[in-house]
Amino acid sequence: MNTPNISISGIVAGLLLLAPVVLVVWSLKLGFNKKLLLAVGRMLVQLGFVAVYLIYIFKLDNPFINIVYVFMMVFFAALSGIKNSSMRLRSFLWSTVLAMLLPTLFTLIYFNLFITQLSNIFKANIFIPIAGMMLGNILKSNIVALKTFFSQVQTQEKVYQYLLAMGASRREALQPFFKEAVQTAMAPTIATMATAGLVSLPGVMTGQIIGGSDPSLAVRYQIMVMVIIFFTGLASILLQLFFAIRQCFDKHDQFDKSMLEK
Repeated sequence: MNTPNISISGIVAGLLLLAPVVLVVWSLKLGFNKKLLLAVGRMLVQLGFVAVYLIYIFKLDNPFINIVYVFMMVFFAALSGIKNSSMRLRSFLWSTVLAMLLPTLFTLIYFNLFITQLSNIFKANIFIPIAGMMLGNILKSNIVALKTFFSQVQTQEKVYQYLLAMGASRREALQPFFKEAVQTAMAPTIATMATAGLVSLPGVMTGQIIGGSDPSLAVRYQIMVMVIIFFTGLASILLQLFFAIRQCFDKHDQFDKSMLEK
């Protein structure tokens, strides 16, 4: 079965769906039309470039180029995560890159070595798309985790100080905030896993079926992708919060608010 073609006119028809959305947002004064149109414009430009240069990357299929490309994806994901978490770029850039890079590379290599059992574990058309799916999930989860954690620390500062005064260590005093941040960030992923196939047909499975793959193979891929997304997301959140706690609290266990953007 051939994948149905989407022409330029089809793209235009799809984008027309946004016209009533813009009208409703404007009429209800919801205030995000500018962000929406900017996001759509960036999406069109960025994915347009991706469609062009991935053709050449897939043809070259050079392990070094593939790894460098994933590094670049991690770097821009880290920039976006820091910006949306109100953290200072200079203070958190490299710790955020590390928190995203280590779980992503480990899981990618594990996936290609033991799950798909590829002879070339850096094969471009597997290595790069799987990395993109994991980083998209990591980015969302890390933003939620950090925003939740810092919000809890700031709004419940008196609780934190009380626990310290009662003899709790920094780790013990931060445990309720840490737990809340991890649970909040991972809740959507757990819910997606629990309802896959019942409420929705996830993206990997749908894409493979549309592309003509055997549904049973598509299901196996989807199961494994959801498992590695969960594993990578949790590992990245734990690393990110560990680094954030080390950087945002001084030797007297006091929260340094200057580490966050005003």
